[in-house]
Amino acid sequence: MTAAMVHWMIIVAVICTASALTLLCLRTVLRSGGGSDYQASIPALLRASRPPALLLEPLIASFPGRRRRWQRLEPTLDSFDLHPHITPDVWLAIRAVHGFLASAIALALLGTGSWLLSVLAFFAGYALGGAWLRSKRQERERLIGRELPAYLDLLTVCVEAGATLTAGVRLVVDQAPPGPLRSYFERVLREVRGGRPRAQCFTAVAEVIAVESLTTLASALAHAEGAGMSLGQILRTQSAQRTAERFARAEKLAMQAPVKMLGPLIFCIFPCTFIVLAVPIVVRLMEVLRT
Repeated sequence: MTAAMVHWMIIVAVICTASALTLLCLRTVLRSGGGSDYQASIPALLRASRPPALLLEPLIASFPGRRRRWQRLEPTLDSFDLHPHITPDVWLAIRAVHGFLASAIALALLGTGSWLLSVLAFFAGYALGGAWLRSKRQERERLIGRELPAYLDLLTVCVEAGATLTAGVRLVVDQAPPGPLRSYFERVLREVRGGRPRAQCFTAVAEVIAVESLTTLASALAHAEGAGMSLGQILRTQSAQRTAERFARAEKLAMQAPVKMLGPLIFCIFPCTFIVLAVPIVVRLMEVLRT
């Protein structure tokens, strides 16, 4: 078998794998109907990679250190509402599927002699899942910090109007658009319906999501309910503090803007300015020297 035949066989295998993943993705999207928070919370590539990852799950589960891996990954997956659908073993298998796919694409594009680059492509594809989780965590923290004051203002109005905190949370969940804060309050409502005390529900869900502002809010509500304080005043105080923190973050980003503009100024704007200024001078000098 010649090298050209092997090359074309790898290309055909990559095309078949990509087609199968596309069909699985379309099948998953059509079944979900677009109404599930789980389906909407992860990209289509991860949803399409789950069926082939189930085939690798027994191999991943046989590796040593499985319990330690579960303890490290399970809270992270649970914080994104992925754990009932994607266990840590399935998550690692999904990352392995991405690695094999990236390696096959590298072999198909660069030829069978580039084994080192295919290995690097495997690790790059494997790291894709971790990079996605980190970006989702940062995006979630940013959205929570931006939207939490508005949610707290709505809860304050509901509580001061005579409604209970649970009723206010239910109203906010019914009216709020999809987002991390809505998911947080939905999980709190599920815990309350399960029979747990309300203060423990706020605290437990905040510990799972692991965002400082939500942990502070849960601690303040638990302290207020334990001491018999007014929940409306606590919510109003928390809203004011979160608003101040949001303005502080905005001021920090505004102060970082000039530093971030130095690169485009030095490498893009200044050279163009120098060219515009220098060309007429050079042309004039050449005319003078010719005469």
